[in-house]
Amino acid sequence: MEKKTDEYYIREILKGDSGSFSQLVEKYSHLAFSLAMKILNQREDAEEAAQDAFIKAYHSLNSFQRGSTFKTWFFRIVYNTSISSLRRRNIVEVRIENTKFSDDEIQATEDAVGNLNRDDRQKYLGMGLERLDPEERALLKLYYYDDFSMEEIGVIAGLTVSNVKVKIYRSRKRLLQELRFVLKDEITMIRL
Repeated sequence: MEKKTDEYYIREILKGDSGSFSQLVEKYSHLAFSLAMKILNQREDAEEAAQDAFIKAYHSLNSFQRGSTFKTWFFRIVYNTSISSLRRRNIVEVRIENTKFSDDEIQATEDAVGNLNRDDRQKYLGMGLERLDPEERALLKLYYYDDFSMEEIGVIAGLTVSNVKVKIYRSRKRLLQELRFVLKDEITMIRL
């Protein structure tokens, strides 16, 4: 069976064929869950946020502006729904103080990461990402793992492109702090 474009299904839904929405759900359910999971970090919450986002998208479809793709528009709904869910959870996180690193400390961290095998590198990067604020984690994963452009992330997160660049830069610095914490033994070994 031939797959139609998102625009085709949107036109059909707006004409009254609510069954066409199932095609969009099928196409984007995995991606919606993945984005929600990046922010919420709990399976049940991510599933609920993705479902809520589909419901919101369905009810708001008549306000969809064709200036962006449906995917980007929908991901913004998923992002906002997930952030709202996170705020409702009222999580209190312990954050590492903002510290300054010398060039030697930055190099030692990069060396420690570079000396790890692929599996350990993924493990430690995952540990570092988990320690980040959910928004920082989501922005880094959207950019580095999902290959969204700065412009697309701006639309999804409701930020300007320059704000996205600043937030990704700061998030990378925070990730460095967290990696220094989780890699402290490896960094010490490199310095010896």
